[in-house]
Amino acid sequence: MARFRLTWPTPKSGRASRIASRASSDSARSRSRRPSHEPKQKGIYMKWASVLFLATSLLLHAMPSAAQDFPGRPVSLVVPYGPGSGSDIMGRALAAQLSEAWKQPVVVENRPGATTTMATIQFQRTQPDGYTLMVAPPPFVTTKYVYPNLPYDSQKDFAPISLVAYYPLILVVNPSLPIGSTKELVEYARKTPGVSYASPGAGTTPHLMGEMLARSEKLELVHVSYRSAAQGVLDLLAGRLQFYAGSPPEVIPHIQAGKLKAIAVLAGERSKLLDGVPTSTEAGYPYLQATTWTSIIAPKGTPKATVDKISADIAKAIAVPTFRERLESQGAVFVGSSPADLQSFYDKEHARFGPLVTSIGLKPEN
Repeated sequence: MARFRLTWPTPKSGRASRIASRASSDSARSRSRRPSHEPKQKGIYMKWASVLFLATSLLLHAMPSAAQDFPGRPVSLVVPYGPGSGSDIMGRALAAQLSEAWKQPVVVENRPGATTTMATIQFQRTQPDGYTLMVAPPPFVTTKYVYPNLPYDSQKDFAPISLVAYYPLILVVNPSLPIGSTKELVEYARKTPGVSYASPGAGTTPHLMGEMLARSEKLELVHVSYRSAAQGVLDLLAGRLQFYAGSPPEVIPHIQAGKLKAIAVLAGERSKLLDGVPTSTEAGYPYLQATTWTSIIAPKGTPKATVDKISADIAKAIAVPTFRERLESQGAVFVGSSPADLQSFYDKEHARFGPLVTSIGLKPEN
């Protein structure tokens, strides 16, 4: 049987060994002389880190300063109704007060149509920098349940700023009619099918009050929608309509002139301006309670510091005695809420009116 023996090579001796040893030594010295880039790279990283830290610090310090310096140029305030509406009257008064406080023009832009949705769609696309604001009235909430394909969600796509004020609605009739109370209006409508009433659009508070009255009292009422409340009031004055639930600025001048007759205040308390007019609860119709309110919003993405400053400035504006007294004389009840409180208010309005509008089955009007 053959035998095999495994052997490991031994280092060479003599000259070959000395050559191998010298080569190994030269390689080691070469590695030791190779320049190291680590300290230089580390210095570069530290330099850039310092630059980024400084830039971030400057940005964070500049943001509050930018908000405090707001506005640096004119501001636009979109009103989604025509001139003469409660929203327009409040919006213009607030714009004038903010212009004085900011030392910059606040320009009101009336954009009526499609129950405020046309203006809201355009507003959603504006730059979120605080220089374009919008008056958001009750349809800002209710149209979500009327127009199923809106390109915006009023609960998510905007930045709430402040609930400025609200007006209790006043139920008025043409004085030529034999109607002096809510009960007489119901009796008249029951005997006369086709009694008509005005509103500034489907899903607005005046419209919903008419629908509630018709459903609760089993009446056949005709809803007539207008692009603005002022147009509806004109037709009511002309006798082409029978009643309307409007805000005090829209109807009180005509009541005082004897051209319209107030039969109920749709609230839990009487109006100081119409002390002799009963509330809807006193008249026996407690479900007929509603207000029209004015809130201010910004596009989604507007810096929080800017939103907070505008909200605080609005609160200061409505606290000015001359401003406050002038609008309280027109029936306004001021609030001046924070952005968070306005969001909570919107959520409650959605919970209250969403199911109602859905059950009525309101459809968009052409």
